[in-house]
Amino acid sequence: MRRIPLLGLSLFLSLTPGLAALEVRFHPAGVVYPYEVDPGRGLSTVVLQNIAFVQRDGGPVTLESVEIQARAGGEVTQTQIVPAAALDASAQQMSAMDAAGLLKLYDFHFQTSRSLGEGIKVSPSRTLAAGTGLLVGGRALMLAGPTEEIAVVAHGRDAAGRPVEARGSLRVREHRSPNEYHFPLAGTLYVGAAPSLHSHHRWAVPQEFALDLVALGGAGRTHRGAGETLDEYYAYGRDVLAAADGVVVEASGDATESNDRLRKPGESAADYQKRTVAEQNKLLAQGLRAPLGNYVILRHAGGEFSQYVHLKQGSVRVHAGDTVRRGQVIGQLGQTGNSTEPHLHFQVTDGPDPLYSRGLPVVFQNVLVEGLDLEGPRPLQTGWIVTTKE
Repeated sequence: MRRIPLLGLSLFLSLTPGLAALEVRFHPAGVVYPYEVDPGRGLSTVVLQNIAFVQRDGGPVTLESVEIQARAGGEVTQTQIVPAAALDASAQQMSAMDAAGLLKLYDFHFQTSRSLGEGIKVSPSRTLAAGTGLLVGGRALMLAGPTEEIAVVAHGRDAAGRPVEARGSLRVREHRSPNEYHFPLAGTLYVGAAPSLHSHHRWAVPQEFALDLVALGGAGRTHRGAGETLDEYYAYGRDVLAAADGVVVEASGDATESNDRLRKPGESAADYQKRTVAEQNKLLAQGLRAPLGNYVILRHAGGEFSQYVHLKQGSVRVHAGDTVRRGQVIGQLGQTGNSTEPHLHFQVTDGPDPLYSRGLPVVFQNVLVEGLDLEGPRPLQTGWIVTTKE
């Protein structure tokens, strides 16, 4: 086999004469960023957001299994097998969602338009006809010690029963930012969702390393009373601060808020989720940016962008083109857009588009983690309580 670049994606093709050519594609491509879990034990996690197995032309290929390998020093240090049953389940799920129009509606989340590539259709099974592909999303690995590469090896057979193999790889690279970021809120805050594997952010390309930030009261709750009104939430109305020096790329402040979006006393989790999904779909019908509510996007050195989402109605203080300094108030924490309670959604990405850019890991230089004896800036975890230093 020989390595062939295609559209900037890392892939290998099965090129044995007479065999079908099967491609392994990734989105995002090129590199995967690890996220520290336990520095003392050298543990970190990586997530392969989208792996596509594409049969661009030639006869059909039936996938039998997939190996995901962590590699260091030219050796395999860990192998995860994706068996035929899991490939069947993925094909069926994606095909059903495609038929219902959900892959197109939620392309900003699933990003099948970028992982499959132009002109490739979703295959209804793990037998890939020409012009079809199978998607496997959200495969996570726990890494112990330095890892240089994640390789994916697909095993299958063509219509004549002959073996077909395809390979692709991603470099594992620590992200080193040229910017010194400070926490976008002052005081003591609760990290309601971080890039931990059990949080929803980690499983989507733009928000893989995003944070949801709230404040807690003395009873360890995010609100006073029953939490029926926005002003009962401890975080509501807090100043949101620019995390680093930059220039405003985009600012939107026209979205409104309502107490009706909060969970009602006695409302079941299932009923509230149903109501939330219905509201989310209403917002999407207004445009892809509508679920963000009020937001600010800043451009920083090195092509990095910080994004501040769900800001309070009427609170946005900056406009596109403004230059801001780290620590400057740019708005207030609120409940606009697709938000279940007042919180700040914060993320750093490699582009200005909050839906189609790639999320980047971020560490803050001015926070202390309460209850943990940690030295130096650390990647934050879901459930931590942090306090900003003066």
